[in-house]
Amino acid sequence: MYKNGIDIVYIKRFENIKDGFIEKCFTTNEIEYINTKANKLETMAGIFASKEAFLKSINKGIDDYSLLDIEVLHKNNIPYITLHNELKKDIDYKEISLSISHDGSYAVASVIILLHS
Repeated sequence: MYKNGIDIVYIKRFENIKDGFIEKCFTTNEIEYINTKANKLETMAGIFASKEAFLKSINKGIDDYSLLDIEVLHKNNIPYITLHNELKKDIDYKEISLSISHDGSYAVASVIILLHS
Protein backbone atom coordinates (compact mmCIF):
# COMPACT_ATOMS: atom_id res chain seq x y z
CA MET A 1 0.00 0.00 0.00
CA TYR A 2 1.20 3.50 -0.85
CA LYS A 3 0.61 6.56 1.33
CA ASN A 4 1.52 10.12 0.45
CA GLY A 5 1.83 13.50 2.12
CA ILE A 6 2.74 17.00 1.01
CA ASP A 7 3.57 20.19 2.89
CA ILE A 8 4.39 23.75 1.91
CA VAL A 9 6.21 26.23 4.15
CA TYR A 10 6.64 29.99 3.92
CA ILE A 11 10.42 30.38 4.19
CA LYS A 12 10.37 33.76 5.96
CA ARG A 13 8.53 32.04 8.81
CA PHE A 14 11.98 30.83 9.92
CA GLU A 15 13.54 34.30 10.18
CA ASN A 16 12.45 34.97 13.77
CA ILE A 17 12.32 31.56 15.35
CA LYS A 18 12.20 31.30 19.12
CA ASP A 19 14.89 29.86 21.39
CA GLY A 20 14.86 26.10 21.47
CA PHE A 21 12.94 25.70 18.20
CA ILE A 22 15.93 24.45 16.22
CA GLU A 23 16.91 21.87 18.84
CA LYS A 24 13.27 20.70 19.14
CA CYS A 25 12.78 20.27 15.39
CA PHE A 26 16.15 19.41 13.84
CA THR A 27 18.69 16.67 14.61
CA THR A 28 22.39 17.38 15.01
CA ASN A 29 23.02 16.03 11.50
CA GLU A 30 20.32 18.27 10.04
CA ILE A 31 21.68 21.35 11.83
CA GLU A 32 25.17 20.60 10.52
CA TYR A 33 23.78 20.27 6.98
CA ILE A 34 21.78 23.50 7.27
CA ASN A 35 24.90 25.35 8.43
CA THR A 36 26.78 24.29 5.27
CA LYS A 37 24.23 25.99 3.00
CA ALA A 38 24.34 29.59 1.80
CA ASN A 39 20.57 29.92 2.14
CA LYS A 40 20.05 28.43 5.59
CA LEU A 41 16.40 29.49 5.91
CA GLU A 42 15.44 27.86 2.62
CA THR A 43 17.16 24.63 3.64
CA MET A 44 15.60 24.70 7.09
CA ALA A 45 12.13 25.25 5.60
CA GLY A 46 12.60 22.35 3.17
CA ILE A 47 13.61 19.96 5.93
CA PHE A 48 10.74 21.10 8.14
CA ALA A 49 8.24 20.68 5.26
CA SER A 50 9.64 17.16 4.74
CA LYS A 51 8.92 16.21 8.33
CA GLU A 52 5.38 17.60 8.11
CA ALA A 53 4.79 15.82 4.79
CA PHE A 54 5.96 12.55 6.31
CA LEU A 55 3.57 12.91 9.25
CA LYS A 56 0.70 13.69 6.88
CA SER A 57 1.53 10.57 4.87
CA ILE A 58 0.91 8.43 7.95
CA ASN A 59 -2.18 10.44 8.99
CA LYS A 60 -0.47 11.89 12.04
CA GLY A 61 0.28 15.40 13.23
CA ILE A 62 3.16 17.31 14.72
CA ASP A 63 2.03 16.45 18.27
CA ASP A 64 1.90 12.69 17.66
CA TYR A 65 5.67 12.09 17.32
CA SER A 66 8.87 13.98 17.98
CA LEU A 67 10.18 15.76 14.90
CA LEU A 68 13.61 14.51 15.95
CA ASP A 69 12.43 10.98 15.13
CA ILE A 70 12.16 12.01 11.46
CA GLU A 71 15.63 12.77 10.14
CA VAL A 72 16.18 14.25 6.69
CA LEU A 73 19.64 13.37 5.42
CA HIS A 74 21.32 13.85 2.05
CA LYS A 75 23.50 11.62 -0.07
CA ASN A 76 24.97 13.20 -3.21
CA ASN A 77 22.54 16.12 -2.63
CA ILE A 78 19.56 13.73 -2.76
CA PRO A 79 17.35 13.94 0.35
CA TYR A 80 16.07 10.88 2.15
CA ILE A 81 14.30 10.15 5.43
CA THR A 82 15.54 7.99 8.27
CA LEU A 83 13.22 7.15 11.16
CA HIS A 84 14.23 6.80 14.80
CA ASN A 85 12.80 5.64 18.13
CA GLU A 86 8.99 5.20 18.30
CA LEU A 87 8.43 6.03 14.64
CA LYS A 88 10.92 3.39 13.56
CA LYS A 89 9.04 0.84 15.69
CA ASP A 90 5.54 1.95 14.65
CA ILE A 91 5.88 2.30 10.87
CA ASP A 92 6.36 -0.94 8.91
CA TYR A 93 7.62 0.37 5.57
CA LYS A 94 9.55 -0.91 2.59
CA GLU A 95 10.55 2.44 1.16
CA ILE A 96 10.16 6.18 1.74
CA SER A 97 10.53 8.56 -1.19
CA LEU A 98 11.17 12.26 -0.53
CA SER A 99 11.22 15.24 -2.86
CA ILE A 100 11.96 18.82 -1.73
CA SER A 101 11.64 21.95 -3.85
CA HIS A 102 12.10 25.68 -3.25
CA ASP A 103 10.72 28.57 -5.28
CA GLY A 104 10.57 32.20 -4.29
CA SER A 105 9.20 32.44 -0.78
CA TYR A 106 8.15 28.81 -0.39
CA ALA A 107 9.58 25.36 0.22
CA VAL A 108 7.52 22.28 -0.55
CA ALA A 109 8.08 18.61 0.24
CA SER A 110 6.37 15.47 -0.96
CA VAL A 111 6.64 12.07 0.71
CA ILE A 112 5.47 8.72 -0.65
CA ILE A 113 5.70 5.64 1.56
CA LEU A 114 5.45 2.06 0.43
CA LEU A 115 4.16 0.06 3.41
CA HIS A 116 4.67 -3.66 3.96
CA SER A 117 1.02 -4.33 4.70
